[in-house]
Amino acid sequence: MSRQDVRDLYRHHDDGVRPGFSDRDTAHAYYSRYVTFVDRHLRRSSTMLDIGCGSGWSTSFFRQAGHRAFGLDLHAAPLDAAVAYVAADAQRLPFHDGVFDAVAMHTVLEHLADPARALGECFRVIGPGGRLIVVGPNLLSVGVAAKYALLSTIGAIRARGKWAKRTPGSPRHPFGNNLPEHWRFVFHHLWHTGVKLVGVGGVRFLMREPDPNPPFHADNDATYYCNPMDLLLWARRTPGVRAVRWWDDHHSAAHLLWPVSGGTWVVLEKER
Repeated sequence: MSRQDVRDLYRHHDDGVRPGFSDRDTAHAYYSRYVTFVDRHLRRSSTMLDIGCGSGWSTSFFRQAGHRAFGLDLHAAPLDAAVAYVAADAQRLPFHDGVFDAVAMHTVLEHLADPARALGECFRVIGPGGRLIVVGPNLLSVGVAAKYALLSTIGAIRARGKWAKRTPGSPRHPFGNNLPEHWRFVFHHLWHTGVKLVGVGGVRFLMREPDPNPPFHADNDATYYCNPMDLLLWARRTPGVRAVRWWDDHHSAAHLLWPVSGGTWVVLEKER
């Protein structure tokens, strides 16, 4: 599967591509951390763009919180939640410069073929003092990689040295799918995390080949190893942009463990 195939997948298919919910309470439970995090870092009654809104529930919750929110996603299917919505690509936003106070995205950046272009587009449509808030996985998380590796090692010990072997149809998970792969990705992620923290070589968005087997499960279809280090370094190297926050506020130690934790929680601001 190419990166263009992933784009077409998210544009034309609905089943399994984006989460569906039977009722508002279930949707709220899924989006609550995202909506709460974004709301805490916005001015009251902000005009905002919610990229990757899926069925529209997150946009609806932002409106409930008092913001003038508009949803955006690739697909043109009817939304479960009745909100103002635009079918468009985050890498080519169909808006004039500076029309939003904020742009937020939830589990979107890892599926884009050109993350740098998407970031630039987001800041183009944000006015001075506005914010971009990115929430998603940390697909370079050493902590998550080590967890998979340790669990896989314990499983192999219990199975007397046996583990799953790769076959032509095996999926390609960003953290690996069997014991040798899990440990390989521990060192892979550790190396790239260290390089990005030091800032060697500037901003380099580490891409990966998306996997269509299955294309919708556990970020197998991710095209980019989304991580907070890239966003922080991009902000430092981009004129007129400053990083406000790059860790989750859900855990007390998150401000220390953000490079190795499992999530990307980043707030960037366009300077006045």
